[in-house]
Amino acid sequence: MVAATALWGATFVIIRDSLARIDPVALVCNRFAVATLLLVIVLVARRQRPDAEAWRGGVLGGLFAAGGFVFQAIGLETTTAGTSAFLTSTGSLLAGLYAWPILRQRPSGALVAGIALAAAGSALLAGPAALRVGAGETWTLLGALCWGAWVVAQARFAPHAEPLALTTVQAATVTVALLPWALHHPLLEPWREPATAARLLYLVVAGSVVAPFLQVVALKTLSAGRVGLLLALEPVFALVFAIAFGGERFTLRWWLGAALILAGVIWVEWRSLRAEPGPTPEPSR
Repeated sequence: MVAATALWGATFVIIRDSLARIDPVALVCNRFAVATLLLVIVLVARRQRPDAEAWRGGVLGGLFAAGGFVFQAIGLETTTAGTSAFLTSTGSLLAGLYAWPILRQRPSGALVAGIALAAAGSALLAGPAALRVGAGETWTLLGALCWGAWVVAQARFAPHAEPLALTTVQAATVTVALLPWALHHPLLEPWREPATAARLLYLVVAGSVVAPFLQVVALKTLSAGRVGLLLALEPVFALVFAIAFGGERFTLRWWLGAALILAGVIWVEWRSLRAEPGPTPEPSR
């Protein structure tokens, strides 16, 4: 799950830079159309077919994912990568609260404390800009709500579905849901520019194939709340990439925010490890 979060963390800067050349809806549809093609090829090579759980979870999760990815991309047209990562992480953190009434996964006290620490850390990472609610921030907040619902939808079906099949149906659903709006834009044009094509390639492979697949695999054994908390690491990775490659400024506040997020994650994971039962001792002879 941490690997998936790191892969997604890099996408904020990449999406922001790509939006100068391609419409937000066309960008998301483009990346998931190619991702669907790659995933279908792998499914055919492995002679797999999506089962009922993969179809249900993939379609439901894909609809929420489509909203999350599109709203995030629209928001990044007018907000910074750091603010977008913070607002997006709030939706992921809400997954633990959504899962209580929907999946009957009641968050523990440790998880609630970890979520509070991560939320405070994410707010520090974003800084004063996070308090400004303009058009970009509003779109991003709508996407954040979709992210939380997406995690819960996957958590409902992932334990019983084949991960590759569920990921494939999900990517196909995003593509089909957005295609009517994306067709108003030249979908092949961005691939003719080397720099834009390189960014799209990362978004396809890392952000639309590998990371979603890893999240489905993680949700086979982790609760929606723990996955949502681990996704709070996304702003940390996003700010690293924003500072290294995106030209955004570095401040002491960033270190404090990152420390709070890491503290929240480590606290919950440490408590979870302590709560896991150890191996059953063999009977004495």
